[in-house]
Amino acid sequence: MPAATSAVSPASEPSPPALAADRRRPRRGLVLFAVGILTLALATALGPGRGTAATQTTVTAVADSTVVSDSPTANYGTGTSLTARGLSDTKPEADVYIKFTVSGLSSPPAGAQLQIYSNATSATGVLLSTAGSDWTETGITYANAPSRTATVANMTNLTASTWATADVSSVVTGNGTYTFALTTSSTVGKVFNSRETSTPPKLVLNTSAPATVAATSGSGQTAAPGAAFAAPLVATVTDSASAPVSGLAVTFTAPSSGPSATFAGGASAVTVTTDASGVATSPLLTANATSGSYSVSATASGATATSFALTNGVGPSSSSPSASPSGSQSPPSSQTAVTAAADSTVVSDSPDANYGTSTSLTARGPSDTKPEADVYIKFTVSGLSSPPAGAQLQIYSNATSATGVVLSTAGSDWTETGITYANAPSRTATVATMANLTASTWATADVSSVVTGNGTYTFALTTSSTVGKVFNSRETSTPPTLVLTQGTASATASPSLSASASVSASPSPSPSVSTTGTGSGALTATGGSGQTQMITRDFPSPLSVHIAGAGAGVAVTFTAPAQGAAGTFTGGSTTAVVSTDSNGNAVSPTFTAGATSGSYTVTATADAYPGSAGFALTNRDPVIVTAGDIACPTGSAVTASSCQQAATASLAQSLHPDYLLPLGDDQYDLGSLSDFSNVYTSTWGAMNPIAYPAPGNHEYGYIGSSIQPTGGTGYFTYYGDRSHPLAPGCTTQCTSWYSYDVGTWHLVSLDSQCAAIGGCNPGNPEYAWLLKDLNATTKPCVLAYWHIPIYSSSQDHQPDMQAIYQLLYTKHADLVLNGHAHFYERFAPQDGAGNADPSNGIPEFIVGTGGKSFFPIRDTPAANSVSRIANTFGVLQLTLSQNSYSWNFLPTNAGGSTDSGAGTCH
Repeated sequence: MPAATSAVSPASEPSPPALAADRRRPRRGLVLFAVGILTLALATALGPGRGTAATQTTVTAVADSTVVSDSPTANYGTGTSLTARGLSDTKPEADVYIKFTVSGLSSPPAGAQLQIYSNATSATGVLLSTAGSDWTETGITYANAPSRTATVANMTNLTASTWATADVSSVVTGNGTYTFALTTSSTVGKVFNSRETSTPPKLVLNTSAPATVAATSGSGQTAAPGAAFAAPLVATVTDSASAPVSGLAVTFTAPSSGPSATFAGGASAVTVTTDASGVATSPLLTANATSGSYSVSATASGATATSFALTNGVGPSSSSPSASPSGSQSPPSSQTAVTAAADSTVVSDSPDANYGTSTSLTARGPSDTKPEADVYIKFTVSGLSSPPAGAQLQIYSNATSATGVVLSTAGSDWTETGITYANAPSRTATVATMANLTASTWATADVSSVVTGNGTYTFALTTSSTVGKVFNSRETSTPPTLVLTQGTASATASPSLSASASVSASPSPSPSVSTTGTGSGALTATGGSGQTQMITRDFPSPLSVHIAGAGAGVAVTFTAPAQGAAGTFTGGSTTAVVSTDSNGNAVSPTFTAGATSGSYTVTATADAYPGSAGFALTNRDPVIVTAGDIACPTGSAVTASSCQQAATASLAQSLHPDYLLPLGDDQYDLGSLSDFSNVYTSTWGAMNPIAYPAPGNHEYGYIGSSIQPTGGTGYFTYYGDRSHPLAPGCTTQCTSWYSYDVGTWHLVSLDSQCAAIGGCNPGNPEYAWLLKDLNATTKPCVLAYWHIPIYSSSQDHQPDMQAIYQLLYTKHADLVLNGHAHFYERFAPQDGAGNADPSNGIPEFIVGTGGKSFFPIRDTPAANSVSRIANTFGVLQLTLSQNSYSWNFLPTNAGGSTDSGAGTCH
């Protein structure tokens, strides 16, 4: 249904959507896990964010089962699948229990992850909780299942044929038996593999020694009371093999009373994430008014802590910091911090409003209840005598978000007090994805490819997420900042440690800085960057990297983001390790786009070699083009009002669709094979490899009162099994309905020639199949299409598909597409009886504009008809996104009428 907007200040966000959803509907399905027998196979695998192998122990489930609310005494312990589903009017609640037993550990594990193999793609996912373990696989039922105890985590953004993972380190602390529960508010089943398969649920325990946080530099400084210390505190985190740990949150904490210092905004603590070298750099500190010596601690989860000795003294305003004796220093490079010259949020439902003086910046995607909000930030770089060796954009986040924002460049012809949504400059090129945002932490993106010298640079922050990402503006003490590195840092003898660089013109507090190595031994992306692919499809080219001066056998690790827009390598992993050839080149396995659209960066790193290589990739949503009533018979003359199949085919091809949906009456008059071959093939037939058709009345020989039954022979023969996959090899009177998945959508092709297929009512074959198909799908969005509509603003509709429409409405389908009436018409969401239902109804699109001819539209339109375009040939373009869609009707004639908009799934 069309998305509604409302005026919402960009500086604020309401309660999380998950809480609102809980208020709208009752509790849904549940999955429980109990921890199983210890598998004594020890594996070495890359630990999260680590540069070297961590020792891991795998524990497989000893028991698992689904329990179902409408069969409270039934046991499903020997099933090969596990289903979590919420209760609905048509489906029972389904819960799953899985049991693990951990034994043989001599000390608590450094970490624990629960992994379960998902057969469903779902943004909502499941909620993980603990539960009692007093049950057996062959005895558990819905009636006697144990109660849940405490919530552990959310397992969101499930992807089919991929391991779903949750951190259960807080629960699995040693030997024992553990039970977990998975619950969901979604009425669409989340299906996982059970222990009776080759991919059973498992616990992966990190049995490595804990990581270590070391004070690299900044300790030993003295500052006058009230003055800023000369340098930030720099901590390096390494694992048990002395390799750097990246992506780990390090918290710097100063004393709360007595001699002390403060970070940004007067805070006594700040959290910073380690970079690829395992380094976390604090903002600058300011001494308080009390003289004396004290320690600032640096701590990280699962790691031993360290501290920095500081003194608030009299005399010199500051003294130089001492480096930690635990490692060698890198040669210093000069760094300059440039603060934003202008920044602002722009909001779609207030296109002429300006928010330039706000203290916050908000990026948010459009939804039914909130408008789109985008962020623009401008920097002016001057005074450089040579191009910088590196540049990082850093912005202080007030939100925690896995999806984050997309960073793009944009024009700079705007002012802070003048920019609005209506006049905001166009975005030009995507630079990076700033994913995994953490509240009260600097978010960082490498913009070295953009900031190449003096000049003015504008960056835009956007997101498809409907939950706002809020950042501090330049009107705060933590403004957006560019950190420029001048000079080239070289590798040290100890790659696990790096020293802080001096910072000039630093804001207070200053963001942390990390740079990518250059020169001999540096990694360079040589192929695969810049690609765009449809979600769930393989990228056409692998990712390739070169290490200057390296020979054969160097292990290169390619790493994709763990959440949000991302992808996986062969085997479903987000990482792949490949050895270089004799020339220092490494090529990744095939990389497949994930189920979430957006831009992101895959990184390549190699132990003992500086820096990393980045590959900018984009997952895009599927594009569908559709129309019906297309090609005239052989020998027909082309006129302005008939036989325009070539023009519509050309338009359809220009849109580069992923799927083509011919809506029936594709070839007039009787859909003969010879006419298909002579006319349709030379126009729309060029797109047959992506075509998924539905038959019309002309294909069956039903033309008004003139009936010349053909059995659809020409149609079924021409399209082959693609038009009837349930009856392969058939050529006459075939089973013509079928379904397939496109990204996160389930598409259903139906046959509306009910008299020719045995009826379309309950008990008839097509209806019975559709009921089973809709019950089986796990996709959150459903689109159904057939030829003859049940509603239109002409005489060209029939009630034969009424029961089918009602079934789709009952099962919460999201879109219906039809042809037959030779014009374009769109209906607002309706229920099964044709009554307006904005919340649960199905929008119907009639696209009988494929080229054959025009039909008139009556003066009084049908109820709920919201858009009508007569005497126009064209096609409908649909973009199917995760839980939403957009449409655009495009005419073949220049200046013709159009219709566009967006809606969300039920």
